[in-house]
Amino acid sequence: MIAPTAVADRPARSWTEANAGYVEVQVRRIRLMLRRRVLWLRKRWGEDPLQGYGGVVVSDARATALLGDDGPEAEARFHAEDPEAAAVSRSIAELEGGLAAASISSIPPAAEAIGRLFGLDSFERDVLLLALAPEVDPDISPLYAYVQDDARKPFATPHLALTLFATERSAAELRQYFLPDAPLRRFRLVAPDPMSGGSLGSRPLLLDGRVADYLMGTDRLDDRVSRVTEPLRPAPLAPAHIALVERLKAWSESRSTNFEWPVLNLIGRRGSGLRSVVEAFCHGAGISPHLVSLDRLPELGPDLDDLIPLMAREATLLQLAYVFDVRSAEGSHAAVRDLVARLPGPVLVVSERPWKTDCQRVAVTAPSLTAADKVAMWHGALDGVPNSLNGDVGAIVQQFEPGPAAIAGAVQLASSRLDDRTGRVLSFDDLWDACREYGAEELQELAQRIVPASSWEDIVLPEDALWQLREIAGQVANRPSVYEAWGFGRSLSRGRGVSVLFSGPSGTGKTMAAEVLAEHFRLELYRIDLAGVVSKYIGETEKNLRRVFDAAERSGAILFFDEADALFGKRSEVRDSHDRYANIEIDYLLQRMDDYRGVAILATNQKSLLDPAFLRRLRFLVDFPFPHAALRRRIWERAFPSDAPIDGVDYEVLAGLEIAGGNIRNIALAAAFLAADEGRAIGMPHVIHAARREFTKIDRILPDAVLGGLT
Repeated sequence: MIAPTAVADRPARSWTEANAGYVEVQVRRIRLMLRRRVLWLRKRWGEDPLQGYGGVVVSDARATALLGDDGPEAEARFHAEDPEAAAVSRSIAELEGGLAAASISSIPPAAEAIGRLFGLDSFERDVLLLALAPEVDPDISPLYAYVQDDARKPFATPHLALTLFATERSAAELRQYFLPDAPLRRFRLVAPDPMSGGSLGSRPLLLDGRVADYLMGTDRLDDRVSRVTEPLRPAPLAPAHIALVERLKAWSESRSTNFEWPVLNLIGRRGSGLRSVVEAFCHGAGISPHLVSLDRLPELGPDLDDLIPLMAREATLLQLAYVFDVRSAEGSHAAVRDLVARLPGPVLVVSERPWKTDCQRVAVTAPSLTAADKVAMWHGALDGVPNSLNGDVGAIVQQFEPGPAAIAGAVQLASSRLDDRTGRVLSFDDLWDACREYGAEELQELAQRIVPASSWEDIVLPEDALWQLREIAGQVANRPSVYEAWGFGRSLSRGRGVSVLFSGPSGTGKTMAAEVLAEHFRLELYRIDLAGVVSKYIGETEKNLRRVFDAAERSGAILFFDEADALFGKRSEVRDSHDRYANIEIDYLLQRMDDYRGVAILATNQKSLLDPAFLRRLRFLVDFPFPHAALRRRIWERAFPSDAPIDGVDYEVLAGLEIAGGNIRNIALAAAFLAADEGRAIGMPHVIHAARREFTKIDRILPDAVLGGLT
């Protein structure tokens, strides 16, 4: 394969001038060939008074000439015997000698390079130049019409190409060059206009604009291909990634050319760094990786059929490798499989599972990254960035699972926020916040974001529940010490995350507790309604859960699964395929919770409905009981902010109302609005009125006996 130095990596000024000179000489050569052809035609036509009307009528003289025995041999004799024609032939030979010398230079002209890249012979190369010539010299177009004896043909045609460049070849040979599978048409270099009538040989030769630019020295990705692809950017690599790149390099060197590669299938979850591995490997092999945007691809049909040869041509001209990342469910559609099967190499497919294809395939699995690998990626991304971390990214590594590209993006995001104050450097908090926000955008499409509004001072729980929340916080904070410094992580390939079940009646503080943890860790909190995630369609629930966890791993978010009993109820007997898949979905969620490095909280109002086997796999089970009177009093006291005007609110009396904390907060807020509307401080009448409304909402009657006549 010819390296892209022919155009892309040329010494710009000198090569551009040399290529322009080459094209100019080729156009002069074509003009000379046209001149010699004109001399011959004038001899054949002789005195023909209607010669100028060849497109309208066939004259007697023209018919006589056509019926004569003036074939290619006669024209060749004329070139040798006629003094003027012979002089033109000598000039053509001199030009061709100089062109031959240019074609063997270390950096050949674009026309020679494109010929080598696509295996074109001299005739096919001349066809390209014949179609290009009017772009360089508009005066050539009338000459094309003249030598074709038809004023309606001021353009190159296959017959004209045969006449000028291949006089000794038959019409059958001519047709072979312009068949759909021939290089000129297969790679959309030049082709007879399919909309034009007449025979194949008389149709205009349409030179693709991208090819014309290439021949003139401008190398750019075709707009039609750039709309569905984007170049992969370099990103920091871990030592395990570098080792894999070296393995792939050794494998590629055993192949004679890149286009002999089978489909290279790299297998690993999102965030495993495979795109960065692909980028490093491809650039080491001298090719440029371009990621195909699956959502921009046309469906199977004519549009895709038109796109494939363009992509194949661009891969050859620019030494591209097409990368298909099919780790999302949308990546499995038929258009992707058709493209992978029909594109010439190199083609790389990144998938979560082995990619099923009838093509020859080589599969490579992503390496498992240790904490040291991840730290190395962070240090690589931070190299040259002013920072005060002193290498301490351990907590970030334990909490977040970004791939190399996301790490680079988080560092860039954090750096962009630094102000100009003297001594201001990138801190741990800057990076933590950037990691939290960098991956959150995708998760917002899948779950409801909860902005934490509660802290440890706001929550009221029994001592045991409160201590368990503190233990959860301690386990998250101390993971770097326990897993890495103390070595416990070496025996844990999974299960490093913190999986928690919050169980208790509605309004007892489960959501508030999740907010407290999110506020404490400075992490995003997302609520996922499992009743909405569970799908009646087989396999859809697993797909939905995969998207949630993949996005959460990149953002380090706390996941709060509400209505857990919708999926984690006791497993029923398997009676049909839906029951079997329901159990598979439970297993899948349990597996992802084991693998998830963050905090996953499941909430249920009915713990008794949950499968005991599932409960044993959770690290914490926190019960949120209905609050007794002493707890309710504390909740009432904290329900009113310190800035709120209070007048005579009797917390002891209100504690006698058997109602959960969530309802208490609703009553306090409603009472505040009632008081504000009256322009007065919040008093017992406002609270009692709001309480009556809240009790009605939950189908209960406000107990007058508890309020002691205050109603």
